[in-house]
Parts: sequence; structure tokens; C-alpha cells
Amino acid sequence: MAPQNAAIESFFQQRPTNTSLACEPGEGFTQEEIESVLHPQVDNTWTPDAPYEHVDIDELDAGPRCVLITGRIVNFYNQPATQKRPQSAKGCLRLLVKDDTGVMTVRLWYSHMEYKLQLGQIVSIWTPHVSNGDHGSLAVPQAPMFVSIFPERDRSCHFKIHESGDQGLQYKKPLEYCEGNALPELMTLKNFAEGGYEVPNSRVLVCVKGVGAKRKVATKKGGDVNDLVKVMVFDDTTEATFSLWGPMTASAANWKASHTVLLLTRPGYNPGKSVWLSLKNHTIVDIDPAISDAFWLRAFAQRMIKKSHVNPTIPAGVFDFDSFLASDTKMLFTFADIDYIARLDDAEPIVGYLSVVIYEIFLTKLHRRNMLLGNECCGIPIYANAIAGKCKHCDKEVPLRVNPRILGTVMDETGCSATGKMILSHQAWEHLLGRSAAELASASSELIEYLEQRLLFLRVTLLFGWAVEDNESGIGRLCIEDVRM
Repeated sequence: MAPQNAAIESFFQQRPTNTSLACEPGEGFTQEEIESVLHPQVDNTWTPDAPYEHVDIDELDAGPRCVLITGRIVNFYNQPATQKRPQSAKGCLRLLVKDDTGVMTVRLWYSHMEYKLQLGQIVSIWTPHVSNGDHGSLAVPQAPMFVSIFPERDRSCHFKIHESGDQGLQYKKPLEYCEGNALPELMTLKNFAEGGYEVPNSRVLVCVKGVGAKRKVATKKGGDVNDLVKVMVFDDTTEATFSLWGPMTASAANWKASHTVLLLTRPGYNPGKSVWLSLKNHTIVDIDPAISDAFWLRAFAQRMIKKSHVNPTIPAGVFDFDSFLASDTKMLFTFADIDYIARLDDAEPIVGYLSVVIYEIFLTKLHRRNMLLGNECCGIPIYANAIAGKCKHCDKEVPLRVNPRILGTVMDETGCSATGKMILSHQAWEHLLGRSAAELASASSELIEYLEQRLLFLRVTLLFGWAVEDNESGIGRLCIEDVRM
């Protein structure tokens, strides 16, 4: 029996004050359930309720028809919605999707779904209706057929990104391309900048030279902050800057310097001292198109990177140094002999000895500049007094080699070689410097200065190889396999 004049709290059982039983926010839902609603993932297990016919873009007709379209994304941009009602869509992604027959416009509405789009991705669209936008603003003039889908609300339509299974072979043919013939309206970067941008369907074929870091930039209209990535591109005539804005910047992360080729159809052009290209809503970007000009440009870029690389390696399989060392007869060349052979029309790769004097060496200078070792990644030079460095673009750890610019002018009685023009192997550097690259990177300033004074005006014998620049693996520079005192 409760005591006389007891408080009402005495009639109820006291709950233990345990922090583990404290109520957490979420209104009874787990964190996984909340994330699935706020940030839903693309449902790739969607099953159509009716048969959908797989058709090419040039076979599309306006009207109700259950069709399946597959192609590559060649342009897209985000258009936020103006309505603020909870039931309305948050925005619309406008895509240009192209296959080998044509290009079309896709208006992809979204509410909570996050679509991670990139240029060049293969996508599939299931839609029950196709519209014609010839007389309206819903589609660009070059892609009049368009579809408008809202997969989150309408189960009769679906959008799928093929993140795996892309072998890089499908939908690589540019529009209006006929094998064996030149691509219509294709011009060089120099001709494009000198007035070719006024041609309605102008095209330029460029190779990626380097991708800059992503940074935040305030736009002139409204002052909104947007992402910007500047991509350096080039062809055999000049260089240009290609700017990507907003969600388009994620596409450049997979582009490789001196390897990725872009075919830009109707790009934007900003006149100025340098060539500046931009992406308009009607621009078509074909990544690594399957045309002969793209193959030639990629090969040209590979030859250029061999010449401009800050620290190239000796090409493999070109010189047979072992057979040369095992032979009874060994040739001693001079710079004059090498110069004469290099000017021959049918010059063959040569291997031999070269007796030279080190006229200049820059160990102390490069040590003070923190440039004793170097390499290149993503088209960006990397220097450090360490055996490894981090790329500023991809954040990948890159192994560094001894900087070839340590060796200045090297001469004999007939000629000389300029600073940094020779390619030395790891073995050659160890025999010349008397220490490994790791030991050189950790050496003190006094030791570096002593080593420079010891090597200056020293006569050494170089085991070298040389191949003509036009050779498949040759780069037109002396490749030093070993150094003998």
C-alpha cells in the first residue's frame, strides 16, 4: 500500500537512467532507411511491364511507342527546377545521347536520385513516348527527337548507366563519317581559331595534354560558385584550353594525357590571345572516336611526349647491349660520327662507346632547387629531393628518377651534347655518381658540392645506343646504358 500523502511519481516504476537507452533522432527509422529515401540509388533491377523495342536513333518516330535506346553521352548539363513544391522535381538533366546513326535529346527529371554522369558513358533509356522538338526549345536543333522521363515517379520509363562491360568499341563512329573519306568540316585548331569557328558544323580533333585541378569559381551571372576544370589540348598546329563546368568536370578525371583524343563538334570559342574552347548546349564531344585521324593524332602525341618528357627511360627492345659487350669488335664513336649517321636517310640503330669530358654539371644548383630527382605524371612535371613524389592531378605516388639535367654540356674533340639531352639508365647514374638515387636524395649539401667538384672536367667512357626519331621506339637522343671511368 502506498504511504499517506505520497507523490504521484511513487505509483510508477522508475526507469533506469542509462545512456544506451536514450532516444536518438530519426523518428523510429534506421540510418540506412533514411539514406535510402534522401539519397536513393539507381534501381538497375527494374523490370519492364511491356515489351520494349530496341531501335537506333535514326529510326525514331514521334508518338507513343515503347522503345529502348542505347548510346553514349556526348553532352549534358543540369537545369534546376524553378518550382519549390515538395512534390515537384528538383531539377532536370539535359543529355545528348548519340549512337552510330544519330543524336537525340533526353530530359531526365529527378527528385532525390543522384545520377553520376560522365561524358562517354554508355546509357540505356526505356521510354513509352518519343517527341519531336523541331519547332520548340525542348531539344537542340541538331538533336530534334527527344524524350522526357521521370523514373522516380513513372514506372513505365527507366534510365540505366552501364558502368561495367564497356570495352570502348561501341558507338565510337562520328556522325557523317564514311570510312576512307575525310570527315566533313574537320579542321585544325589553328584554322578553327583563324575563322573556322564561324562554320556552322565545325569540327576539331584534339589530344589531351594535361588536366588541371578542380577549383571553385564565382560565375559572372548571379555570383553562384561553380566547379571549373581547365583541360589543355593540342594538335599538330597549336594548343588550346578546353573548359569544363559543373558536373561535367568529373568526366576529365578519366582522361589520360597524350592518349585521350576528343572530337569536338560545334565547340564554343572565346576570342583572345590564346585559343579558348568551351562546351555549349549543342556541342558534341566524341571521346576516342574510331577514325584514322584520331589514331594518327594519338601516335603523334606519343612521339611528342617522348621528346618533351622531363625524364624519359631508355626504350626497351631497341638496343642489344649484351650482344655488343660479348662481341670481339667494339666501335668507338665521336659526336661527329653520330651526327653524320643521324643525317642519313636510312639510318639504323647503333651501339658503341663514346669518350667524353664532363664540361658542366649542376648538382648543387638542382639540390638547392629541390630538383635532384624528377618524373612526369598526367603531363605535369614532378621534382623533389626524394625517390617518390605525389602527382598534383591524380594524387598518385610517382617514383622519381635522377634528373637528367644534372649532366650539363658533355663534349669530345668533335662536338658536344646540350644539357639534359642524354637518357641515362639507373646503372649509368650509379656508376657515374658512385651512389644510388636514394643515397643521392638523402646526401648533405657538403657531399653534393664535393661530388660536383669531383666530376667536373672528368673524362668518362659512355656505353650508348642511338635510334632515329622516326623509328617506332626511337626518340632521337643518346641513350646511355653504362658509364665507365
